[in-house]
Amino acid sequence: MNSQTTQNQLTNPADKSAIRAFHHQMIDAWNRGSGEDFAAPFSETADFIAFEGTHIQGRKAIAAFNQQAFDTVVKETRLEGEVNFVHFLNPQLALMNGVVRVMLPGQPKTSQSRDSMQLFVVMKRDQDWRIEGLLNARKLTLERQFFLDEFDSLSEEAQRQVTDLRG
Repeated sequence: MNSQTTQNQLTNPADKSAIRAFHHQMIDAWNRGSGEDFAAPFSETADFIAFEGTHIQGRKAIAAFNQQAFDTVVKETRLEGEVNFVHFLNPQLALMNGVVRVMLPGQPKTSQSRDSMQLFVVMKRDQDWRIEGLLNARKLTLERQFFLDEFDSLSEEAQRQVTDLRG
């Protein structure tokens, strides 16, 4: 039996659809500004790592963290995105990779500097799928990383001057 045959035995189309739906549900919740709906697919004990590295544990804390963001720093932003893949590790455990793009208020298109990639760990318990972990990380081109590395190597005064030029 090859790995493709094994993967096909693990893959149930209904399970794959249920898992993929989490991504769309969370995007819809973001666009409505609902922390509770955003956190609904998570288990009670899930781990969530936000794009800037904050680690939150538990559905209630994930809902509160995101509601605070929706009410302040990401207020009126919109998300769009898609699922790249769902990979079953066994019939009760899967990984999902997705991407999201952020549209800032009043902007006609997404802001490339805010694109994120996501890795979900999803587990099935008692016939229900729940997100057990989500790592959300900003996408960063090598060119942008080189620029940031060079910026970090500047003196504090030079960094201030570059920042002041940006306005």
